Amino acid sequence: MNKPVSVVIMGASGNLALTKLLPSLYTLYTSGALPAQFTISGYARTSMTHDEFRTKVKANLMESVEETQLVESLVNSFINKIFYHAGNYGSVEDFGQLKTELDEVNAEFGEDIKRVFYLSIPPAVFEPVIHSLRESQLVEKGNLDHFVVVEKPFGYDTDSARELNATIEQTFDESQVCRIDHYLGKEAIQNLMVMRFANIIFEPVWNRNYIESVTISWEEDKAIGDRGGYFDDAGIIRDVIQNHLLQILALVAMEQPSELTSDEIASEKNRVLRKITPFKAEDVVVGQYTDGVCSGRSVNSYRDEPGVPKDSMRDTFAAVRCEINNQRWSGVPFVVKAGKAMTKSCTEIIIQFKDVVGSIFANQPHHANKLVIRVQPEAGMIFNITNKVPGKGMVLKDVKMDFTYNSGFDVAMPGAYERLLLDAINGDKSLFISYDELIQSWELFTPILKKIDAGENEVHFYRAGTSGPEEANFK
Repeated sequence: MNKPVSVVIMGASGNLALTKLLPSLYTLYTSGALPAQFTISGYARTSMTHDEFRTKVKANLMESVEETQLVESLVNSFINKIFYHAGNYGSVEDFGQLKTELDEVNAEFGEDIKRVFYLSIPPAVFEPVIHSLRESQLVEKGNLDHFVVVEKPFGYDTDSARELNATIEQTFDESQVCRIDHYLGKEAIQNLMVMRFANIIFEPVWNRNYIESVTISWEEDKAIGDRGGYFDDAGIIRDVIQNHLLQILALVAMEQPSELTSDEIASEKNRVLRKITPFKAEDVVVGQYTDGVCSGRSVNSYRDEPGVPKDSMRDTFAAVRCEINNQRWSGVPFVVKAGKAMTKSCTEIIIQFKDVVGSIFANQPHHANKLVIRVQPEAGMIFNITNKVPGKGMVLKDVKMDFTYNSGFDVAMPGAYERLLLDAINGDKSLFISYDELIQSWELFTPILKKIDAGENEVHFYRAGTSGPEEANFK
């Protein structure tokens, strides 16, 4: 893409902007992925000059970017393309001043310029920002050179998600909106469609005739810490399952899209989500950690964390069994689960295949094939197959075919935000969440979330540093 671009980060003084977004933009710049002509402008309430903001950005680059990429001339060149404007989020006048400043710093680019607004802001100021962008004429509805990138949470339940979208629609068409889920930018997730639809050994067996179950899990070996105030409002289902894991499920289970376009991919994902049957009470197990040990460190119980009520019934763990009522997957349980204060930090997809029917080796100890797709920390795949042990006699053993991206490709693994930011700049929405997907996912989870919020759902306690409550081991 050669068209000049102006990236504007709302909430630029916050942690996400300084430690993720700006370092990712720097990496894109050094790799030549950004257009030759670009500027980055930060907007926040914190009073700072351009130079003060640049100093902050540079300090964070030194900590967040690999040392081999920190070439002084490139750092300085990148920093000089960064500007800062302080103002209130609800002030149309302040946004008007921002527009004047953007016109000045981008004057050399001419009028044919793309603008990308990244809303790295709390939900409480979302509506005034959208209003100010419109009233200050910083954006034009329907103009495909004007994009907005929205960070989750995309609402709190079905009703609030609809209200949020109604606010967005006042200023942007759906074609201009990029709802970002950084998990969709991870290499292992992007590879799901390639693995399924480009390999003959997988696609013919990717169905209920050969697959016993699918498990998608997210574990973190850390406690809530100082995030208790936020987390007790949200919980693990809102924080991880309703968005990250359900999106992964949709990619695992969807049919092949007719084209690799954002509309076709979103359509197939949404078709799967619509086929998930409403959850029964026995399909959802929620838990909360008590005191224990994680990664060799003592951990307080969730209720003893700062900002958490002593009688909180908030979910720090949840396992949800999903049934997809279509021809490909009917009868195959999909289990999505996530938890804080667990035994390890890991995200993976486990495809458990059925055993061979009528096998002559049925009496020999071995397990059915299993494919483990590791999303993090070390992206790759493990395929468990059965082999004969070398030597006399017929002794079987399960062995692992192990592939990692780091060992398989002699290239640096790009960060999730790098890919998603570049896609937003290029107007490619393939890895962003459509409104239809968003509403369908909320409609699935809102009934159970209302029960949890009201303290009506049973909470199973588990010790920190374990694998969660026993009740989550669905039979």
